[in-house]
Amino acid sequence: MVVTAGLIIIGIGWNGAAGAGGQINGQTDLRAQLPWLLSGGILGLGLVVFGAALVIVHNARLDRARLESKLDELVDVLAKAGTDTPTSVAGIFVSGGSSFHRQECRLVAGRTDVGYVTAAEATDRGLTACRICHPETADTITR
Repeated sequence: MVVTAGLIIIGIGWNGAAGAGGQINGQTDLRAQLPWLLSGGILGLGLVVFGAALVIVHNARLDRARLESKLDELVDVLAKAGTDTPTSVAGIFVSGGSSFHRQECRLVAGRTDVGYVTAAEATDRGLTACRICHPETADTITR
C-alpha cells in the first residue's frame, strides 16, 4: 500500500513537471519543473523505500516466529522423549549383529554402518541387550 502510494506520487510529480505545471507563461522552464520533480520524486521515493523496508521487516518477523514455533516443537518432542542428550531418542536403539545398544554406547560410537531399531523390533529379531551400556529392555519400555 505504501509502495503503491509512493509510485503514484512519483507519477503525479512527473506529470506535473511534464505538463502545464512545468511551464512559465506557456514556456517550459526548469525553474517550474524542479519543484514538481523534487516534491513528487523525493516524497515518492521515500515512500517506496519505506514500504519496501516494511515488507522486509514483516517477512523477517514471520520467519522468526515460524522458526521459534519449530524450535518449541523440537523442545517439546525432546522433553516428551525424556532424554538428557539431544542426540538420543527414547525407545530407539542401535542394532548390532547379535545385540542392541544405546546410541551413546562406546561399542557403536563413530560407526556409520549401524541400523536403528525399537525395543519391540530388537526383541522380534532376537537381539540381546549390550553388556556394556545396558539399554532398557522391551519390557521396561512397553510398561
